[in-house]
Formats: sequence, C-alpha cells, structure tokens
Amino acid sequence: MNQPTCQKVQDQEARRRAAAILAQSRQEEPAMKRYAHPIPCWSGYPWPAPTPAGEGTDRILEELARQNQLLLDLLGAVNALTAATLSIRSRFVGEP
Repeated sequence: MNQPTCQKVQDQEARRRAAAILAQSRQEEPAMKRYAHPIPCWSGYPWPAPTPAGEGTDRILEELARQNQLLLDLLGAVNALTAATLSIRSRFVGEP
C-alpha cells in the first residue's frame, strides 16, 4: 500500500520541479518580437485595374503562394513548440 502514496509524492515533486524550471525559463527569455505583416485586401478597390490578360491572375497566384508559405512557417513553429512541450513534460513528469 505504500507504493501509490510514494508514486503520488514522486509525481508531485516532478510537477513542482517542472513548474520551477518553466518559471525560471520564462524569466530568462527575451520578449518575443512581433512583426506586423499586412494581408493585402483586394476588395478595397471599386473595380479591378485594367491589366493585360493574365497579369492579374499571376499576381494573385504569387500572393496566394506567399500566404501559403507563411501558413507553412506558422505550422512548423507550432509543431516545434508542441514537440518541445511534450519533451519537457515527458522528462519531468515521467510520461512516455
């Protein structure tokens, strides 16, 4: 009967150490830099500007490709943060 109580104490100690490490790392990290990235709004024009055939479509496709790359970069950052969080959790809490 001593095993569950001992396991609870170990879990609580691991959680306390993990919280202390996280609190310490939050204090040492510099503030996140925020970059404003305007998203072009095509609906702001009352009518499309006259362009040679195909040029407008090329421009739209370029903007869509750029936005797609930004979304992929964000997804990569979220995946990296998730992996780091799970790694820390498994090390300090003892979960696989």
